[in-house]
Amino acid sequence: MARFLSPAWFDEVRTNASGTTPQAGAPADDRLVLRQVVRGTPDGDVVYHVTVEAGCARLVPPGDEAGSPDLTITTDWDTAAAIAQGALAAQAALIEGRLRVKGNLAAIASHAGGLPGLDPVPAAVRDRTTY
Repeated sequence: MARFLSPAWFDEVRTNASGTTPQAGAPADDRLVLRQVVRGTPDGDVVYHVTVEAGCARLVPPGDEAGSPDLTITTDWDTAAAIAQGALAAQAALIEGRLRVKGNLAAIASHAGGLPGLDPVPAAVRDRTTY
């Protein structure tokens, strides 16, 4: 079992990501790049990307090219782990000041209808993840 945001965890996500099904009704030509910055993980600060394109979310590991981010989302390890485990809603973390968003907010607003339900982490990996 790989620990959340560790190099082994990113490898598991990549290995198990094939077969991602596009979300119904999502525009095929839209692309959104989210830069995720998590401070203070057991491996130090971790920066990775999530791309949303053609109704599919894909996690891009640290060091891989994802393109210029539309938004940068920054949080600490405890908050990121709580969100990933479903113990904290991202909206609540944002309201509490535990999650910061910077960049083109209009880009996310234009994708708002297609984002709920998108998850770049395969269920099999999520079930095996440790924190």
